[in-house]
Amino acid sequence: MIVIVPHNTTVEQAIGIVDRSADDLFEGAGGGAVELAERKKGWKGPLMDFSLTARVGFISLPIAGTVVVDEFNVTVHCELPTLVKTFVGEERIRSSVERKVRGMLKD
Repeated sequence: MIVIVPHNTTVEQAIGIVDRSADDLFEGAGGGAVELAERKKGWKGPLMDFSLTARVGFISLPIAGTVVVDEFNVTVHCELPTLVKTFVGEERIRSSVERKVRGMLKD
């Protein structure tokens, strides 16, 4: 899954915004029954690696990806597990993540 959202600020400011808001990026994307745990993130310049575990009942699914901030865009790249694509839907998660990124960049 790839989400690209333009920003109207500097790379440094966009990185700061993404860093402060990264924990909320996937919150609620899979519905209220999904718990997000073991969240990790790390920056190497304008590239943030992230990982988390999505839990529903006894099922735990690892999710990992990157966020890249360039002069014009914030790009989120994430490989969703097949179960997530099947039961939640990639488009639902993509639209939720895009809406959250747009929201965080407007603040």
